[in-house]
Amino acid sequence: MSNPQPIASRQAVLIDVARRLSSTHNLVELVDHILQRSREVMDCEVCSILLPEGPSEDLLIRSTLDPINAMEVRVPKGKGIAGDVYATKKVVNIEDALNDPRHFRPASDKSELVTRAMLTIPLLDGEHCLGVMQAINPNHSAAFTPQDVEMFETFGSLIAVTLMRLESQKKAIREAENRQQLSLATEIQNSFLPAPQVRLGDVAVETFYEPASEVGGDFYFWHQIDDGKILLGVGDVCGKGLPAALDMARGTTLIASTAHLCVSMNLAEWMTTLNKRLCGVMKAGRFIAINAMLVCPNSRRVHLCCAGLPGAQVFDGKAWKEVPAPGNAPLGIACSARYEECVLPFSTGRHWMLFTDGILEVQNNAGEYFEDQAFAAAMQHTNGGDGFLNHLVEQWRTFAHGASYQDDATVLTITDHSTPPPSELALTCHPDTLCLVRDFIETWARYHGLLDDTTGLLVLGCDEVMSNICKYAYCSTSTERPACCRIEADASSVRILIEHHGAGITNEDFEKLVAPPSTGQRIGGLGLHVISEIFDRVDFRREEGKSVIELVKSTSTASPG
Repeated sequence: MSNPQPIASRQAVLIDVARRLSSTHNLVELVDHILQRSREVMDCEVCSILLPEGPSEDLLIRSTLDPINAMEVRVPKGKGIAGDVYATKKVVNIEDALNDPRHFRPASDKSELVTRAMLTIPLLDGEHCLGVMQAINPNHSAAFTPQDVEMFETFGSLIAVTLMRLESQKKAIREAENRQQLSLATEIQNSFLPAPQVRLGDVAVETFYEPASEVGGDFYFWHQIDDGKILLGVGDVCGKGLPAALDMARGTTLIASTAHLCVSMNLAEWMTTLNKRLCGVMKAGRFIAINAMLVCPNSRRVHLCCAGLPGAQVFDGKAWKEVPAPGNAPLGIACSARYEECVLPFSTGRHWMLFTDGILEVQNNAGEYFEDQAFAAAMQHTNGGDGFLNHLVEQWRTFAHGASYQDDATVLTITDHSTPPPSELALTCHPDTLCLVRDFIETWARYHGLLDDTTGLLVLGCDEVMSNICKYAYCSTSTERPACCRIEADASSVRILIEHHGAGITNEDFEKLVAPPSTGQRIGGLGLHVISEIFDRVDFRREEGKSVIELVKSTSTASPG
């Protein structure tokens, strides 16, 4: 028996293996790496992985014993301890495998291995067994201990998730090849966390991450996927230390392997899918809280889905405010859970922030929590979003100076660097210039994330107003026919102001012009009736020698998706 490896060293190897598994891209490399490190993890004489081969489901053995690999040793379906574990999906820990009635040694196995203690575990994807792993003859004792079993199950769970990821990746590639226009846009990360800063088109992402100890359960992610969409967010695994770090590996791996699904499904559906997969690989009582955001630059809309973390914050140009999004349960608890999202215009604010509760729950030496008063004070950053993350981190560290962190802390900020279109247009009233107003309204509305139906109605209504100004407000001999159009929005409506120097009408005149034909008072045409139907409020008035037309339309800027 060789010198046993300390349990801490074996745990360190397990963390390193988990980190490598998250960046492995093919099955051969995966199996080779598992075999290279499995003996270190289990501190045993031999480790093997047995995966089903072909329709027969015979188990092909890959082992740390090179002679077995050279002979391509197979275990027929249902034979031996490995076949029993593959069928029953239950762990088997045997002190004397040679005398076990289930023991089976293939005739092709010419190795000189003398098997004593054997630990065999299934590699599970929910109820589906992907294969088995075996550890033989521990160096540190006569039999494998319960601690060995737990470590081997954890190791096997990571391998199962990685096998699932590889299969998901191959499926996504096949689908992309079949449709020819869908490219695989997910990034399988080389480590748990991507670059802390990145520029994705006009969107800048910046992060802060501070683990409470050497290993942590917090994480952040960003993936640029098809159609220019960007999936990003922060996560918090329950617990601390090694178990949390390993669950973090599961979470980030599954996020990376499913990000491409956001091309064809909304964020709430993606979270529901992710939850089901996590429920299949996480132990009972374990869960992951996630706050996710899907930015769609083409439609200028933002989808938010919060599952167990503080709500997102947005800077509206004046102050930071919490986004009123529905709350959802953390992931990995209930497979049947369903998730809700909210949808906002991306122009709601040029700066957005997602964070884990470790930011709020840090305590200073006086026992005060950062969320009590210091967080609200830090949010009153005088420069708005510019430089805000550095300001928040500085305030947070100053508050917690001298105190140990109780929890991991993560912040992710998003800044929209796209150039807003002008909100004001000056022009000369003429039928040939009406197209300028139409383009002005449409460009502004699309940038601010208004729905296509709403945008179309605004363009139609303003076109009718400008047509009437050209026809009736200015006399035919007018050589200068100036007009100005301004547009703005708040959380519930769009407001358009059209000013001109021609003859205007009053609100009383407008009421008569759009009166129902049955009253006998209607004197206006269909265009004025269209204006009255499109806008929720129309106001005609004189201001400083100008005629002003105010048009207000209610909008649904936030929706459940």
